[in-house]
Amino acid sequence: MNADSAAALVRRLLEFPYLPSSLSVIDAALNMVEVKPKEIFADLGCGDGTVLVRAAEKFRTYCVGFEINPSLALLARRKAKTFGVGFLVDVVCADLFTVDISKFNVIYVYPFPTIIDKLSEKITQECSKGTRILVHDYPLKGLNPAKSAKISEKGFHTHSIYLYII
Repeated sequence: MNADSAAALVRRLLEFPYLPSSLSVIDAALNMVEVKPKEIFADLGCGDGTVLVRAAEKFRTYCVGFEINPSLALLARRKAKTFGVGFLVDVVCADLFTVDISKFNVIYVYPFPTIIDKLSEKITQECSKGTRILVHDYPLKGLNPAKSAKISEKGFHTHSIYLYII
């Protein structure tokens, strides 16, 4: 990796920090949707793969995660195998803005606030009618959630989950 590539990677990792969702938030979000066996679930910025593992266990459907950090992508692959759902989970090391999200039926994302505008635009341009989008904490711009929920955790922070149906 040359110096320019390394600098670009560092910039991207700073723009997309790892923000893990807690199990209570993940489970609340997954309880908001029904995923049919032939549908495809995606996690944009899958981190350590916890959302993918929970979705694969709950829905027994194909799950794809996109993670910009190569170390986290590797961790997510290992976690899926460890939990016995590796055959249902694929993890791609990629910037979520460079991938086509049109083929996914349900998408989970815990976005960093600085990318909300760009992410909202990507979702409205690429997702098909009927796609369900689960968003942790930061609502999408220009879209109205079909459902939302608040999850309190030990008095520290109240999380919000938004379900959008395109």
